[in-house]
Amino acid sequence: MTVIEQLPPTRTAGGGPLRRLLRLRPEVDVTAQGEDVELAHPWGRQRVHALGAATVTALDALTREDADLDELATRQVRLLKLLERFPYLVTTTVADLLGTPLATAVPIARSAALPGFARVGGAAVLSRFAYLRRLPDGHGEACVLESPMAPFRLTLHQPAAGAFVAALTTARPVAEAAAMAGLSAEEGEALAGLLAGGGFLDAGSGSEAPLWDFHDLLFHARSRPGRHDYPTGGVFAHQDIDQLPAVSGAGAREEGPGIDLPVPEWDTVVARDPALSEVLEGRRSVRQYADTPVTLEQLGELLYRVARVRRIIPGDPADPHGYDGVDRPYPAGGATGELEIYLSVVNCVGLEPGVYRYDAAAHRLRHRVFHHPGEKQAYHELMTAAWRATACTVDPQVLLTVTTRFGRLSWKYSQIAYALTLKHVGVLYQTLYLVATAMGLAPCGLGSGDTDAAARALGLDWTAESSVGEFLIGSRPADVPRTANGFADIVTEAREG
Repeated sequence: MTVIEQLPPTRTAGGGPLRRLLRLRPEVDVTAQGEDVELAHPWGRQRVHALGAATVTALDALTREDADLDELATRQVRLLKLLERFPYLVTTTVADLLGTPLATAVPIARSAALPGFARVGGAAVLSRFAYLRRLPDGHGEACVLESPMAPFRLTLHQPAAGAFVAALTTARPVAEAAAMAGLSAEEGEALAGLLAGGGFLDAGSGSEAPLWDFHDLLFHARSRPGRHDYPTGGVFAHQDIDQLPAVSGAGAREEGPGIDLPVPEWDTVVARDPALSEVLEGRRSVRQYADTPVTLEQLGELLYRVARVRRIIPGDPADPHGYDGVDRPYPAGGATGELEIYLSVVNCVGLEPGVYRYDAAAHRLRHRVFHHPGEKQAYHELMTAAWRATACTVDPQVLLTVTTRFGRLSWKYSQIAYALTLKHVGVLYQTLYLVATAMGLAPCGLGSGDTDAAARALGLDWTAESSVGEFLIGSRPADVPRTANGFADIVTEAREG
């Protein structure tokens, strides 16, 4: 159990005091207007009135240089009180007497308070959600400690600071961890205090989001604004890289002219389809098939109605942010159209077993030939995984593997690109369910799939285009109804309960 107390000024191994330095984040712009200031920052703007000329000058200086916390507490109390009002704009650094930094706590959320410096009593251990990484090139040589549980990013300026963090992956006294990292006990106390104040230590008592896995909580925190300060949304961070084409081109393993699929007739489809409410209420996963497999014509109609490219929306070539949009039957953020569909066919009337890519622009199937036994083996692995995903209840007829061309999203969107493609998979699933149900097919969305096997079977570089969804399609037994003739609910029971 970590015990936190206030920590007095610490001293280096050589006897000199460790300085505690404050500075405004580099993105903060201070505009002085007499004794008033306006603060512009990543979270908005604030105007502060009647600060006094000396405080305005000192605040402006914090955009260029550090201020010693002890000096602020004794000589510039008014400025310190102002910083405490806007703690999410203030970085906190532990440094030696000459100002050489050891670690800096950078607030990344508006919920951050000044981390302070706390004494950590007893054994200390790192949060299970904390992770150490280097920033991309151009951000200096320092590495950073981050956690979805912490409203700070901790920049570690010296290798010994990283070693100290590594020592705390096991619960141990702070002095012992400092010795292991080659730091003085005082430096260890200061670092541990910064870690504790920043939210990077496990407080014990099972308080650390017990129902979350590490990757899920990190994904959630980083793919939505509020818990980080990274640029989010359509910021076009990769304009120096050519945008991927709106329509995917032929792959190296695709041979022959392809199989042109029949285009369904509008009047025929509209006359045959049940009403939307009947389909919505009748929609379900069907894990049993009729004796006669699904046909090529049925697959063609399904793919046409669900995933074809309806039109390309040309981008403005003079606009550096311009790109060709893709209009499909299901919605997609930014009209990116990054999803692709591959068919792993086992049993389909009119189509040989194997792997095919759906060419959504030409409404055509492209056969992807296996070039070596490992690729065919991966195809069988996909089908086995699909069989297991249905609790071994059905032998798959056709497996649709949904992939995403990440670059179509990440070229424009930052932080939210992967979350956005998963949202697209969800609307594609629903569209598949509704159309398949209306057509009288047997649809079944799967919860997961083998990323590596899919890459090998489909001939893909999984870092450039990877599987993000799996969906089974088969022939529906005659005794499994495809629609409903009324609403089902538990409204009465819930109101009475």
